[in-house]
Amino acid sequence: MATTLLLNKFQRLIYKKANWKNEVDRIVFGQKVGLITKLFGCWHDNISRPFTQGKSAYRSCLNCGARKPFNTETLETHGHYYFPPIIKEELS
Repeated sequence: MATTLLLNKFQRLIYKKANWKNEVDRIVFGQKVGLITKLFGCWHDNISRPFTQGKSAYRSCLNCGARKPFNTETLETHGHYYFPPIIKEELS
């Protein structure tokens, strides 16, 4: 009985992770952090609480501003870090 319950819970967790979108919204997340930045840049030790923008949720590094996707169903931060998109204001 206990083994069946544990197996069922494990299968649901695998199902949720497999169905979670691998694609991120480029408008919210911007460009992926590169290898050189990962090695020599910020270590992202100080992470914010989760934020939502549209259908996307993320947590931000409070030191450099990099964003990492956040799953609101499992309450887990996952994936790679992304630098937020640059907003250009046109001068008239």
